[in-house]
Amino acid sequence: MEQAIEGTSYSNERSRLLTEALGKRAERTDIGKRARPGERIILILLFAAGLLSIFTTAFIVIFLGTEAVGFFQSRAWIYAKMTVVDQAVPPVSLRSDAEGAVTSTDTSLLLDLGDQPRVPLIPGTLIQIGDEIMRVVERRERSIIVERGYDGTEAVAHEAGLPILALKEDTVKITEALGEEDVRIALPEDVADSFAVGDMIHLETETMRIAAIEGSSLVVERGLEDTPVRAYPANTVVQVERRPTLLTYLTGTRWQPQTGDFGVLPLVESTFMTTFIAILTALPVGLAAAIYLSEYATQRVRAILNPILEILVGVPTVVFGFFALQFVTIGVLRPLFGVDIYNTLSAGLVVGIMIVPTIASMSLDAMGSVPRGLREASYGLGATKLETIAKVVLPASLSGVVAAVILGISRAVGETMIVAIAAGAGPNWTFPPNFTVGAETMTGHIARISGGDLSYQSVDYSSIFSIGLTLFIITFLLTQVSTYITRRFREMYE
Repeated sequence: MEQAIEGTSYSNERSRLLTEALGKRAERTDIGKRARPGERIILILLFAAGLLSIFTTAFIVIFLGTEAVGFFQSRAWIYAKMTVVDQAVPPVSLRSDAEGAVTSTDTSLLLDLGDQPRVPLIPGTLIQIGDEIMRVVERRERSIIVERGYDGTEAVAHEAGLPILALKEDTVKITEALGEEDVRIALPEDVADSFAVGDMIHLETETMRIAAIEGSSLVVERGLEDTPVRAYPANTVVQVERRPTLLTYLTGTRWQPQTGDFGVLPLVESTFMTTFIAILTALPVGLAAAIYLSEYATQRVRAILNPILEILVGVPTVVFGFFALQFVTIGVLRPLFGVDIYNTLSAGLVVGIMIVPTIASMSLDAMGSVPRGLREASYGLGATKLETIAKVVLPASLSGVVAAVILGISRAVGETMIVAIAAGAGPNWTFPPNFTVGAETMTGHIARISGGDLSYQSVDYSSIFSIGLTLFIITFLLTQVSTYITRRFREMYE
């Protein structure tokens, strides 16, 4: 009986000691989990950095949005233009034989040049045959390629031997003097059709609104916006107001805000052209580099090649730009393909070289996260190394590779200096896309225009922010696509 009591007492004492020991260990564990002062500082800094990034992004969006709204509310006063015959161009005609006849679908015109050594009509010139206006697209030895039915005219058949009139644009001027009490403006014949009721017009310093159009005359409301009403002599130039709209901005194929053309498509097209060439260049090179470093290279070789690949990240983009212009264009592309000195092909190739490290390093990380067990299981089933890469490693790392490609696309879309130096300095709409000629991208246009002497609140100044907002939306959408693909196709391994 005493032994049982003693045993029970010993057991209780041992339980008490164990409980005290475990309790102290738990207390020590809790103490170890407490945030130390250095860790708290780091957490505060991380939180502050997160808030700063959120506020910065919100500020950029609000600022760009506000300025873009200002762009769509701005106005441009441009000289009203009319089309007249260019007397400086030597006369030409369609060939007088049967081959000179033109059907309603022909785009090649055979010409009778007489004693002229070459065709005087350069590309871009407007010509008129009968009532149809055409635009010259290409000049050849004895013929021209044209765009039919230009400026709303109808493409019809034309007989051989008809004269071809070269056209040019000239400013619209009033044909009669305008007194202070007059409300009727006399214009040249057939010019009033280019105006519309409600249009705002300018004569020097006075703003007017067109109330009616009667023949070749405009009936106007004078002295609007507190502008002074005064007399004007004949041949005073007429200016007309042009405002950008969202529809013309998204669908227009000509970008010249100072002349009332607000279509952003030429800038968007050239941006995607350079990005397309860049991805065609960077994707196979970057992916091949990632596959080699991940699956074939030894640890020593990987330690040597990785830093060499990362050196490209540290090269300034302005150096890449001059490399594209001097070596790629002048040294390679011009002798081989006869491209223009400024072209999107050269810019796209060098942008592709620039983003190779981005695609290669991210793809390498994605392939490195694939468990070795999957590779060994593939080898155990008799697959070769190439089959394992193609059917196991790449599918397992697909989300990371796609995210790398989309990040590379975003990087190419936002590149500035390379395209500003090598691609060209003028918006150029080409359809189908022509990679051998110069064209200005959105970032290149912003860099060129913002460096000029622009008046604040002018339509040119406001257009910078509308293009910037468009660029922001494009990169934001690419980021969201990358995030969705990464979450949708991510492989999780234990």
